[in-house]
Amino acid sequence: MEPTLSPALASHLQALVREPTTAALDAAQARLERRLVDARPRRVRAARWIGALATVATACLVLALVLMPTSRGVAFDLALKHLRDFRTLSMTIEQQSQGIAMPAIHVRMDRAGNARTDIGEATSVVVNAAEHRVLTLLHGPRMAMLVTLPADAKPTPDAALKWLEAIRQFQGKAAELPGQRIIDGRIAHGWQLDVQGMRIALWADDDGVPRAVEVGGHGMAMSQRIHVSVDPPLDAALFSTAIPAGYHEAQPDRD
Repeated sequence: MEPTLSPALASHLQALVREPTTAALDAAQARLERRLVDARPRRVRAARWIGALATVATACLVLALVLMPTSRGVAFDLALKHLRDFRTLSMTIEQQSQGIAMPAIHVRMDRAGNARTDIGEATSVVVNAAEHRVLTLLHGPRMAMLVTLPADAKPTPDAALKWLEAIRQFQGKAAELPGQRIIDGRIAHGWQLDVQGMRIALWADDDGVPRAVEVGGHGMAMSQRIHVSVDPPLDAALFSTAIPAGYHEAQPDRD
């Protein structure tokens, strides 16, 4: 007995052995082409990715230009400009005389000529350019002395700041120092200036911001190491010549 096939299976076997019609072939080809189109990556998506990649590449180029270190020569010129054109300046000066450490000096000053100098914890000197007055405070005995300057008086740099005036007037060629330092968390490079009998080492970061200064020289009994901060915010009260509460005023000598 021959096996009996179900009507559905018999139909499938007959379809395998007979030639397909032209209409069936055309329909199958159309279905294949539609599937190939659906499987192919869409051009819109590709264009979006290309645009996104171009934007990222442009951003990386701009970022690289911004972060590119300033050349050493330009950094030195910028450091001089900062010290010549500062709005405010804060400095901590460590001094040694013949190997003996002296009290640290903290100086804060602004472009208008106001200055406050704190010598250790013993003495403070405040110069108020607008008022033409100088206030000296002796913190131990809590004494204050107030002096009014002539209107035409020209300020003279403190001996501890002679190096600053020398750098601001420097016109020569500085020698780049080997190596580098980390100052305030920034990589700093150094230059040596021989000017006005002083050997000055100026250290600045890659952006040309001064970070430190060292002052010495042949025959100089005193050496200085200065930590520099350019354009920090300063409270105007620092330059007040009002006598603080608890201090009594002493009259300056007339001799």
